[in-house]
Amino acid sequence: MEKILGLAAAVVILAFTAPILGVLFGAFSGWVVGLFFTDAILSFLTRVGVDTYDLAVWEVGAAMGFLGGFLKTKVIGKD
Repeated sequence: MEKILGLAAAVVILAFTAPILGVLFGAFSGWVVGLFFTDAILSFLTRVGVDTYDLAVWEVGAAMGFLGGFLKTKVIGKD
């Protein structure tokens, strides 16, 4: 019974920390990339239909990191 409760607690903790860590990593990487490529990234996003008015690149990175915390892909390799 303790193993099931421990596993359930680990899943709940991971479900809350993965998006938060994604936001932090996304914001930091967006800030670093924005130091060099701010205009290029924001103009590209505007061209593909994202409203980037009054957004900084770190905010875009934080949003993508938040979404990435929920949307994980499973890679299956065949030997």
